[in-house]
Amino acid sequence: MTLLLVLALIGCANAQGPGEPARHQFHDVSHWAEVFESPARAKWQKPAEVVRALDLKPGQTVVDIGAGTGYFTRRFARAVAPSGQAIGLDIEPGMVAYMKADAAKLKLPNYHARVVSADSPELPPDCADLVFFCDVLHHIGNRDSYLQKLKPALKPGGRVAVIDFKRSSPIGPPAGMRISREQMIDQFKQAGYRLVGERDFLPYQYFLEFKPAPRN
Repeated sequence: MTLLLVLALIGCANAQGPGEPARHQFHDVSHWAEVFESPARAKWQKPAEVVRALDLKPGQTVVDIGAGTGYFTRRFARAVAPSGQAIGLDIEPGMVAYMKADAAKLKLPNYHARVVSADSPELPPDCADLVFFCDVLHHIGNRDSYLQKLKPALKPGGRVAVIDFKRSSPIGPPAGMRISREQMIDQFKQAGYRLVGERDFLPYQYFLEFKPAPRN
């Protein structure tokens, strides 16, 4: 089975109904690790290009929400080393255990992971230079509340990067659960953010960056 077909089936398996968020069903960590870490994914996910585009600096702190197997978290850890931190958050304890083992295997002491609840990132104030979501926000139900909770966690000048599936993508969740680029921008605007950047090199996903909007 190809990776494209597997990811298409993930979306169908997670279907709840039109307009409802897709649900995490990734309990079989060894199986999903094969999917998420497949070399085939790199061809369209372009992880090295994503990290370069984010222009991370040594010493920064990156929070990867819905990090899964740490696909991006480990790359962020290398980008902000030696003094920076990369923190992978996930609601699945098995995924967090996978990331902790991954960090130990790679000998990356600045690569961390912890379990969080589904409705809050549980972050302290002024802790993050970048909060990153890749194919995650369509899983979150009350996104406005969630995004509001992120703002205090951002350091001055901190930003939120979002990668998610385009409406036209042949993979991803069912169409009724997808958040279009325009809807995502509006969602962040309603939560008090402004769009500050956009990249267009990913074939199946849009790539946006936001910062909290100045208060009037």
